[in-house]
Amino acid sequence: MKKNSLIFSTIIILLVLLSCSKDDQDFIVGQESLTIEEIFKTKMVDASGKEVTTASLKTLWENKLKEEGFNVKLNTFSIIQTVDEQDNELFFLKTISKDGTIETGAFLSFDSQSNLYKLGSKQCTCTGCPNGCHLEVEGSTCTCSGCPEDTSKKCTKSETAIIEDP
Repeated sequence: MKKNSLIFSTIIILLVLLSCSKDDQDFIVGQESLTIEEIFKTKMVDASGKEVTTASLKTLWENKLKEEGFNVKLNTFSIIQTVDEQDNELFFLKTISKDGTIETGAFLSFDSQSNLYKLGSKQCTCTGCPNGCHLEVEGSTCTCSGCPEDTSKKCTKSETAIIEDP
């Protein structure tokens, strides 16, 4: 009886181990984090090939927002996964300001030569109210949800695309 129980337990354990699929995704999708390092299982670089960290990305994007008249501190990061019209998988790195009034981010592109993700040249930003105006991504399109009707604030969307030399 003990032998049958041991064989049965061993078979169950093997089935469980074999049924677990390998998590080969490069990101943790849909989870908010204070750092990009917690949600990236791979490295990310900017257009010049320099590695992107939480600190460097916050500095870059906070300075860009400051130039546009927004003095905010970026707080949480998340990865949005979507597919485009040709059924290609796309990833978007999104961040939200501490006060919740700004959501911004950029598409990520995979560079097969270096086996790294590159911070894309298309960036989207939604500015407005802290309880609305959420940045949403569908395929290669960014949209912003509206602010609630009980507020006088408006939600504004901006997109930036940098055309790179071939």
